[in-house]
Amino acid sequence: MKTKTSYFTLLLFLLLACRKETRQPEETTTATASLSLEQVKASQTDTTRHLYWDKATYIAAKPKPYWLVGFPGRPRFDSLGLGYRAMIFYKNKDGKIDSRILEIIPDVIYLQRKKQISQADFTGRVFTYDSTYRLLYGRIYITGKIAGEIRPANPAAKPVKADRLEPVVTCGWTDNNYVDGDGNAVIYSERLCAVNFLDMGSGDGPGSPDPFSGQPAAPTVGGGAAPASAPEPSNLPDENKSGINPKDFMKCFQNIPDNGATMKITIYVQEPWPGTTFNVGPNSVGHTAVSLTKSNGRTSITQTVGFYPDATGLDKMHAPSKIVDNGGDLEYNVSISYTVTAENFNKIVNYISNPPATYDITEFNCTSFVNSACLAGNVIIPNPFAYSSLYPAHPVPAPAALGSSIVQQKGDPNVNTTGGNIPLSHGPCN
Repeated sequence: MKTKTSYFTLLLFLLLACRKETRQPEETTTATASLSLEQVKASQTDTTRHLYWDKATYIAAKPKPYWLVGFPGRPRFDSLGLGYRAMIFYKNKDGKIDSRILEIIPDVIYLQRKKQISQADFTGRVFTYDSTYRLLYGRIYITGKIAGEIRPANPAAKPVKADRLEPVVTCGWTDNNYVDGDGNAVIYSERLCAVNFLDMGSGDGPGSPDPFSGQPAAPTVGGGAAPASAPEPSNLPDENKSGINPKDFMKCFQNIPDNGATMKITIYVQEPWPGTTFNVGPNSVGHTAVSLTKSNGRTSITQTVGFYPDATGLDKMHAPSKIVDNGGDLEYNVSISYTVTAENFNKIVNYISNPPATYDITEFNCTSFVNSACLAGNVIIPNPFAYSSLYPAHPVPAPAALGSSIVQQKGDPNVNTTGGNIPLSHGPCN
């Protein structure tokens, strides 16, 4: 998943209903609530955009019904063609037919877990544009509720080509980007309210949160538009390596007596997109590994391991776990080391020797494992938690977040921000 399109955030209003039978009237030519499909068609002067008129869906929203019409072009987010787009047609406060373009992008983990989207629990972003493709605003949905908002990063900025896009990281409002259905990179800002769902209000026309009053439970899509099928999970660095017996690796440390020995723990992070907090980048989703070193001046043993799903494809989302030897062939961007007591070192050894049996991409992943192993030995690592659009009130440990937190401690003699290759592991001992 090597791309310069980044990862991180959130967004707007109507979406999914893949049930055409309940959304589409028997005769789309009949005027419904004073807004007929013929009127909508007659109001359109742009003939360059191919709309799925034969699959137009009438939404009897109150107080403003509207027509939803899909059209080709798939938005891309985190290098994946996840989304779909449609136009909505409604009567504005002056009684004239107006339109908006929606770009609807399900959250990738939501889509991978659910395999399909539903209105009741939709999680993802919805961007709203005017008819000239000027971004007006957006909303972030989590389990069918509005949880965040989107706005243009620079309302006067024109779209730039995707290959010219550069990552932007800010505080508070976070700048992010994605590639719209026409292939242009869109830079926008997003804000997430993780606990208290936003009251976005209502309005009419550009600059308003919503051209319709009321708050839709979640977006609704018919009109011939549909999301892509669930993408394969990102490849994990070293994921194709066979699992090891962690007890055999940890047993080697018994060959050096605790008395007089020095013990060190090092956390290695391969960041998805070095220098940013994006969770997907040129290094896929990145990886976090833990290295243990014990030496007495004459003998030194180092073992570096990582936590992985023992599965392939979509099954990697939640699978039996395996421990992999990360020594020797894995590049890292940042690291941090700790000297620990023999007691705490042995607690970490014991945790790694008996790892959790289940890997879950959001509940317990490689960074979760390293964090838990360190906590077992009373080692507090820099903040490893990142926002998850699937679980906003339940932050998920992630390599990007941990890497960024380590970088913030640059200058500490135990912190390395220049990267390198993880040293070879000693290997198993019987």
